[in-house]
Amino acid sequence: MKNKVAIFLVGLIALNSTASAQQWAAPNDAGLRRDIELLKSYNIISGPLNSWPISWKQITENINIVEGSSYPTHVMKAIDRVKNKIPNKGFRGSIVARYTNEPNLVRGFGDMPRSDADFSVSAGFTEEKIEANLSVNYRNNVSNHNVNFDNSYIATHLGNWSLYAGAIDRWWGPGQENTLLLSTNARPMMSAGLRRNNPKAFKTKWLSWMGPWTWDMFVANMGDDRAIPNALMAGMRLGFEPIKNFEVGLSRTMQLCGLDRPCSLDTWTRALIAVGDLDNGAGAKEPGNQLASIDLAYSTNLNGLGLRLYAEGTAEDQNVILPFQFSRLVGGTFSKQVGDNGDSMALNVELSDSGDVRAWFFGQRRAGIMYNHSIYRTGHRFDGRTLGHSLDTDSKLISLSGIYTLSDGDVFNVKLHFASINWDNTNRNIVSANKQKYQSVEVSVLKNINFGYLEAKMNFQTKANTLTQGLLPKVSGELIWKLSL
Repeated sequence: MKNKVAIFLVGLIALNSTASAQQWAAPNDAGLRRDIELLKSYNIISGPLNSWPISWKQITENINIVEGSSYPTHVMKAIDRVKNKIPNKGFRGSIVARYTNEPNLVRGFGDMPRSDADFSVSAGFTEEKIEANLSVNYRNNVSNHNVNFDNSYIATHLGNWSLYAGAIDRWWGPGQENTLLLSTNARPMMSAGLRRNNPKAFKTKWLSWMGPWTWDMFVANMGDDRAIPNALMAGMRLGFEPIKNFEVGLSRTMQLCGLDRPCSLDTWTRALIAVGDLDNGAGAKEPGNQLASIDLAYSTNLNGLGLRLYAEGTAEDQNVILPFQFSRLVGGTFSKQVGDNGDSMALNVELSDSGDVRAWFFGQRRAGIMYNHSIYRTGHRFDGRTLGHSLDTDSKLISLSGIYTLSDGDVFNVKLHFASINWDNTNRNIVSANKQKYQSVEVSVLKNINFGYLEAKMNFQTKANTLTQGLLPKVSGELIWKLSL
């Protein structure tokens, strides 16, 4: 497998393209995400925004400030902050130091340490035909992989497409505190894929109704520390905007192949078709484990009140050709200017449930189904953490966040979590052996300084007893410093 990856990387370097390269914005900057979602509510940015990483070309080429239009001060400040984060071509680098006495149990969208001492050094370049990033990470007190190359990648651009390979974090879906299919809860897997850079609409009348659209697909190796070593995961996601500011996302993952498992063309074909219950048996020709997801989001503003509503449903099984047994997530973000200097306040409310019911919100509930499989017993997980919901299967989470952003980008944040982990009390949840409650209050401050930024957090939480992190302390602290070069 390592030889195949090396050959693939050499092939990428050899490819030529006439398109301009643009660095991706990774799913680790919650401030950037808030800003571009605010701009979308004012029709300044178009196209789907729920597939991360998101290319800078998608952000910059779709900023549309109508001549003669007047926007509130906090919107203009958001535009300035986005422009200041656009990377220059050529070489770049960054240093990130993170420290905590206990990593977050709930890993939302943003940058968080994975161990008590978490240090990263990154170097990369962006040129006309190719871009690359090398990230070396050291993490203390982890069971394995103290040193890894997470978030390293290489890509070449073919017209409006990028062909890439590397260990890339993904966040598919509109959720802020959780997403059900692919999140940054687990470390990134080594993968190769193809994604669209600029979500411009089809010109043909037959497909122009989709509006701006994005596409991402990949194949990843899930590693050897699992029930079936070196299983593969294939993922694909289509995002489109058929109505102005109304986004639709359709996603799917397939887990197949691996040690002593079939991996022929027939296996892949059967997995792609997966009619009826084809992908949920336990026979020798069973093609694999699959999940499918649909998410919706709508952005607008009402007399200066920015509004973004969203929902996601992720299905574990299929009945004939229709997905069923859904986990679900709903939420909304409300934002408004405060004062005349460009400060703003945002409130996010989100509810998620990783237990399965038949028809998204209604019907019979089945315990221990989501993220598990009879053959691929390690399930929809990597390196000991779930690829989707932070609290694994059969867990409910209510999240409330209040974010105050100053015009210069400094941020004050208060976040509340109310969770029921392993709500169905199964033995198939990897976070908790039984049903238990979890609550937390997190207070954080992000301050821009001459040398990057500093972010400090305090988390007051119940002493939940977890399988992944042991007994949680009542109080945890976190400090992150990042410098971009």
